[in-house]
Amino acid sequence: MPGILGEVSKRGVLKNFGENKKKNLIVDKIESKNYYLERRTINKFLNDKVFWDEKYIVITEGVILNSLKLIEKYRASDFKSAIIKMYETNGEKFFGEFRGSFSGLFYDKQKDIWLIYTNHIGDKQIFYSKTENGIIFGSEINYLVEYMRNNNIKYTFDKIGAYFLLTYGYMLEDYTLFKEIKKLNAGKYIKIKNDNFEIHTYFEVDNTPDNTLTEEEIIENVDKLFRNAVKLEFEKDKEYGYKHVASLSGGLDSRMTTWVAHELGYLEQLNVTFSQTDYLDEMIAKEIARDLKHEWLFKALDNGHYLMNLNEMIKINFGNCLYSGNAHVNYFIKTFNFNSYGLYHTGQVGGIVKGYYLNRNNNLEYGGEYSKLLFNKIDFKKINTYENEGIFKLKNRQFNGTLQGNLPPQNYTEVISPFLDPDLIDYALQIPDGYKENELFIKWILKKYPGAAEYKWEAINGKITDKTITIMGRTTTLKALPRKAFNKIFHKSTMNTKKHMNPLDYWYRTNENLKNFIDSTFKENISLLENNELKKDCQKLFTEGNTIEKTQVLTLLSAYKYYFGENNAKT
Repeated sequence: MPGILGEVSKRGVLKNFGENKKKNLIVDKIESKNYYLERRTINKFLNDKVFWDEKYIVITEGVILNSLKLIEKYRASDFKSAIIKMYETNGEKFFGEFRGSFSGLFYDKQKDIWLIYTNHIGDKQIFYSKTENGIIFGSEINYLVEYMRNNNIKYTFDKIGAYFLLTYGYMLEDYTLFKEIKKLNAGKYIKIKNDNFEIHTYFEVDNTPDNTLTEEEIIENVDKLFRNAVKLEFEKDKEYGYKHVASLSGGLDSRMTTWVAHELGYLEQLNVTFSQTDYLDEMIAKEIARDLKHEWLFKALDNGHYLMNLNEMIKINFGNCLYSGNAHVNYFIKTFNFNSYGLYHTGQVGGIVKGYYLNRNNNLEYGGEYSKLLFNKIDFKKINTYENEGIFKLKNRQFNGTLQGNLPPQNYTEVISPFLDPDLIDYALQIPDGYKENELFIKWILKKYPGAAEYKWEAINGKITDKTITIMGRTTTLKALPRKAFNKIFHKSTMNTKKHMNPLDYWYRTNENLKNFIDSTFKENISLLENNELKKDCQKLFTEGNTIEKTQVLTLLSAYKYYFGENNAKT
């Protein structure tokens, strides 16, 4: 992704990261004998992007929603000066006060302290590798791979990461497909002092319940925090003179971002939807946008043609997640002109307020996987110990998995969700035990935004006021129960019918071109894998698995070919 890259070494830098290959990026460099720093950034939100070299080196990337408030708070003349005052006042964790989608670097020349950080949720990615010469880092794995190739540095395939991809569909913790390359996790920063390298934490998620909270104050405080988060991000558009664009589906999460923004006075929104035509996502979103008098844009995903952009997606996600998980976002995003639009507003990870991550069961189950067929191949001794299942799923399935969907739009703009505001995360994870999933979320909507409850909710094919029934952990309306029971009895997945946002099994079954692409890509590339155990497991998953599982295999094969194929890797 557009962002930053660099090398720090006491022995002298090698540089040679290769030339910027992307058009329309702003490129700047800072270098000396012992460090080389570069940014390759999009031409948006430039006042938030500091690139400065004097007493300190200050680099910020992405968007910092509260930059103007920080300038005011620290009585600074500009954002660069505010950052320096924040560091001198608060110390090395100063960036914890930032809000938004950001990463950055700070170098105290006098104390010889380097700080390299990602944001609270880790969606503004930083990857790093410790080499014999020092450390290299960058917003893209591709930057590091090109450096290694150009400087004849060995990198090797990590089978642990491969099995994470084939089961979970995304990486756990800091793993990648490269033994030598790690990801800087959410809320973390790298500190280098006197040639010593350390990873530190400045933001940690904690779902310890606060049993003193009452239902009334929870609803009031969630609403206040959510409205503050929405206002912060939509005001950033206005600060730069951009128009608003927000995703809208049949779910509740994006609906609440759009709805609350509208109530706060951000009326001139463009809402965008992409799904199978005539599915609930299209019909519900169209109805909401029409009634709010918003502009509305729909992109059909019919027939799954976007799934044939496999190689393009590997260059975007580096094999860190199944390509089918964010290829549909890329399919829409690259057809949209962001020139006059600001942030891409979403409702990502609304489950934080819905109570999805309040599972405080001490008997931790490492759930959240896309496929169970190879689950026995995961060695959980290789990962950290977690307090409970809720924390494991939030850090991995959401921060490492779901937020990979931000990568395609980050080529054009920055992506923001009010549900991922750190203050809201902190508060919502304290909700006491005893509440069912979605219970408080629905009560919040009914009390504060009853108009938003007048439309169907895609998850239950009914309004949140309709009578529902929960069977085996699945909630549905009584009206929809007969159809769902029929599908259950006859093993009919909605992925194999048109009744889904992106029905991969249906497309694979009905689109011969797509089926031929998936099957032929597998056949042409399976022989690349040198490890016989991994090769047999890929054959098993592809043959026995559904279409999502087939795309997990294709992601691995394509990434392996791109990074480790003949004449590619220095192994």
